[in-house]
Amino acid sequence: MNMATVSTIKTFPREKAIVGAEMSSNLYRTLPYFVAKALSEVPLVGVFNSIFAAIIYPLTGLQKGRFLNFLGLSTLHTLTSEAAGLLISSISPNSEVALSLFPPLVVLNIIFDGRNISEENTPKLLRWIPKVGLVRWAFEGLAINEFTGLRFDASSPKRGPMIKDGIDALASFGIEKRTLWDVIKAQRNIISICWILSYLGISLTRQKFEVMRSL
Repeated sequence: MNMATVSTIKTFPREKAIVGAEMSSNLYRTLPYFVAKALSEVPLVGVFNSIFAAIIYPLTGLQKGRFLNFLGLSTLHTLTSEAAGLLISSISPNSEVALSLFPPLVVLNIIFDGRNISEENTPKLLRWIPKVGLVRWAFEGLAINEFTGLRFDASSPKRGPMIKDGIDALASFGIEKRTLWDVIKAQRNIISICWILSYLGISLTRQKFEVMRSL
């Protein structure tokens, strides 16, 4: 999340200044530019996440047969984080302002990740925050992908409740009824909302230039 969001925040405000001048010259409109930018980043994100997943997946000993799900979830999480960074950048006049908005975003994502503060204990006015949490949905998706189908050795004598399988492990996080499709839909909705608001942000904060006319 940090790398994907910050990389967008650092670069896009400078790009927006160049794009604004070109739009003022009627080289292209906001919508074609925004669609082209959003779609052009998908292959690059897929390549980098493939490299990341190919290295980290076997080293951490994750469950065999779930690699493609892991790759898809990590790629979707990166796209969601980039969309959030694009939203912040689109409404910020420069990189400094955009970067100053990043720490509150991180803190809110950590506090309202569904585990530090349960959804039931969240004030009603703030209950929408966990629903758009970048950390929350990434964690839940990867946890569901890994724990589903696992069985643990519960033969050794231990005190207290015993986690016997992956469902019990997911239940300890309160997500035993959640599915990967729920996670995908949530992140898809976050991306869509961020892209729509980013488009509006670019349109409303676009720089205006004086037109020079010959006398």
